[in-house]
Amino acid sequence: MSKKTLFICENCGYETYKWMGRCPRCSLWDSMKEVAYEKEMPKAFSQPLIMEDEDLPDERIILGIEELDRVLGGGMTKGSSILLGGDPGIGKSTLCFEIASKIVEMGYSCLYVSGEESAKQLIGRKKRLSLKGKFPILTTNYLDDIISAINAKVYDLVIIDSIQSIYNTRLSMLPGTISQIKDVSSRLVMEMKSKETTHIFIGHVTKEGMIAGPKILEHMVDTVLYFEGDKMLPYRILRVTKNRFGPIDEVGIFQMKRDGLISVENPSDFFVSERENIGRGSTLFPFITGTRPLLLEVQAVTPKTNFSMPRRLSIGYDLNRLFIIIAIVEKAMGRPLYDRDIYINITGGIKVTEPGVDLPVAVAIMSDYLNLDIGRDTAVLGEIGLTGEIRKIVNMDLRIKECVRLGIKRVLCPKGVENIPEIELVPLKNVKSLFEYLVTRR
Repeated sequence: MSKKTLFICENCGYETYKWMGRCPRCSLWDSMKEVAYEKEMPKAFSQPLIMEDEDLPDERIILGIEELDRVLGGGMTKGSSILLGGDPGIGKSTLCFEIASKIVEMGYSCLYVSGEESAKQLIGRKKRLSLKGKFPILTTNYLDDIISAINAKVYDLVIIDSIQSIYNTRLSMLPGTISQIKDVSSRLVMEMKSKETTHIFIGHVTKEGMIAGPKILEHMVDTVLYFEGDKMLPYRILRVTKNRFGPIDEVGIFQMKRDGLISVENPSDFFVSERENIGRGSTLFPFITGTRPLLLEVQAVTPKTNFSMPRRLSIGYDLNRLFIIIAIVEKAMGRPLYDRDIYINITGGIKVTEPGVDLPVAVAIMSDYLNLDIGRDTAVLGEIGLTGEIRKIVNMDLRIKECVRLGIKRVLCPKGVENIPEIELVPLKNVKSLFEYLVTRR
């Protein structure tokens, strides 16, 4: 061990050997605090070992929580490090309680560490959720207590709730500061990786929606999950932004009930309006997320503007792309839209970045402008080029099969798509032919 004296910024964790009145990284005044501690050299995860490809283990635990298994890429990989973030009260602890119960039911061992709630509160939560698996709970904020517990017994899964509440007593910073989070997380990851213990860190999020703490926290873990949704509504969305063991574009849909979180069997029902007719300015788009198709509703409204410059706003769709689509639609219709505000919304909180949603956006704009109800039995898919041509997109067969499964009768799509007997395909060459088709339906 080597003794060191450092000055560390309490706000961003910047380290220097001399005192500064202002942090050079975050520009905060009087944030540099002197810290004297013994710095231990980090230990390696394990002894150096060369393995052949066929000898590498690929063990996964299938939890039986369908939406979670899908997001993780087919189950929880043994020895992996998972970071779960979300707003307060969204259901992070409830989800982790259900994971712990499933693990114990399958014959594995689990330790739940809580640095925020008391033992009485946690026991009350377990009774309310009616969990079958019984797992031990450790209530502490001290890093040393956690390390002692995982050294005393090797667990298959350890859950830390939350990583911002745990702190190292050797550091003078308060819990939740950048330096504490960096030190605590790195030590816990190294300890549990060396034992091949799967671990889940529950993380707080900032007002911008990002996980609080240094970005290195996301770099150290194998998987980063975000739990999102409106606390006043029963549905929750679990999305993955990093996954070393699976795809990063999967989305899991849960429903919050009195007895816990339930996987939604048919997520398309969540994203599509329950109205019998979706109304003018709305159309359906079969979206591919990971390996699963979802039916999304694309909405547009084009009211008369009261300003010299019309407003263009978009939720879930690229705003720059919207400007291009508007210009192409104006040219195809032969009618200017400078006197119209245009607002686009992708329902359900999904952000669509693939070009296949171009045609649904154009149809939604035309539908509202022409006062035309496309109908709940029609879906739209296709990319739009700058010259107005409608181009094919990937996984068209999978998207059309999802439309057939959900009872869609008609699909507006690019030319050259193979006919399917169960559904009517309307091939379109360009946006002008789309406009002519819509006019004939008025």
